[in-house]
Amino acid sequence: MTPEAREPLARYLLTIADDELVLGYRDSEWTGVAPIVEEDVAFSSLAQDEIGHARLLYTLAAELTATDPDQLALRRPKGDYYHARLLEFRATPKYDPSGQHQAGGDWAKAIVRRYLYDLFDDLRTEIIAESSYPPLAAAIQKVRREERYHLRHDEAWWHALAGGPAEGRERLERAIAALWPDALGLFEPAPGEERLVAEGILPLTTAELRLRWVERVAPAFARHGIPLPDERAAPAVGGRRGEHGPGWDELYDEMTMVRRLEPDGAW
Repeated sequence: MTPEAREPLARYLLTIADDELVLGYRDSEWTGVAPIVEEDVAFSSLAQDEIGHARLLYTLAAELTATDPDQLALRRPKGDYYHARLLEFRATPKYDPSGQHQAGGDWAKAIVRRYLYDLFDDLRTEIIAESSYPPLAAAIQKVRREERYHLRHDEAWWHALAGGPAEGRERLERAIAALWPDALGLFEPAPGEERLVAEGILPLTTAELRLRWVERVAPAFARHGIPLPDERAAPAVGGRRGEHGPGWDELYDEMTMVRRLEPDGAW
């Protein structure tokens, strides 16, 4: 790897790590409020996996930038996170101070987000496994093993909602319509990906995965007669350059609160 590729690779790793960290935090919020108790456990496990993957990738990025993984994960400014906007909104119900549920929970959105993202992440980790940078290629093998189980979980819920009672199907279709533009934003590339491809560190850019993703998504829609949204549509802002929505303000404050209270603490 040339010196010119180190910075783009570190930036690319942060993009993936931020995806996993943010999704992990949002998934963890379903613990105790999922529709069935088994999903309290399942989403807790999914969240732990995603945050573990994030730490692995932050560690690789830290090795390239001579910094600390915790610094990268929890002490960057709010505008220096590069996760996809699809991952940042809250899908769980909120609570008032007395601990009572408030309106706003949307299980269908949580499932659509996970399924569309995990199909994307499966493609992304598939190409990363071919990387010429040995630490990255080796690390991603563990991630891929765990992500396969995530995808099976997502598929089971997708088919349950799409093929079940009318209310579940309607909620699923509304969630797809609401999230599709942000899902297309997953393919916004990180700066410098062309350099990584030129050096063989990556076989493809993120943008080049979009057609393959549509080809994997389409059968899941067709199986249940769900119209596939326009795959040629312009995506929403992807978030890969630090541009995020209002859901990020809330989550950033929650994620970094403890670290900000004790910035130099040993954990």
